[in-house]
Amino acid sequence: MKLISCYIENFGCLHETEFDFSDGLSCICEENGYGKTTLAAFISAVFYGHTDGRRKVSDSPRKKSLPWQGGVFGGSAVIETPKGHFRVGRTFGKKQTEETFSLTDLDTRLESLAYGEKIGEELFGLTE
Repeated sequence: MKLISCYIENFGCLHETEFDFSDGLSCICEENGYGKTTLAAFISAVFYGHTDGRRKVSDSPRKKSLPWQGGVFGGSAVIETPKGHFRVGRTFGKKQTEETFSLTDLDTRLESLAYGEKIGEELFGLTE
């Protein structure tokens, strides 16, 4: 699996932000507070969803990544897998039940069933 790019509509401090991961090593060297950890949390959430488990509300990853400026909470990632090129989209809400998942085949531009909502587990063979 290859991560090609990410588009973050709103996630924590990141707003309408795109990251392009060209061939080779991608390095994000920015000052504290830029959103490097938020980007890592976003990538995890795109592949695994935003599960809260049995955490206290104050420790909830969902609460920590609520958009600072409001708006649509989520974004997408473009990936390349042995099955093709896809856009994985997720939107989140204040509750896990408000989460949406979409998978678009970028060759046909149609919704795909190649992977399910647990795409991270399917691709990596690992739980969150």
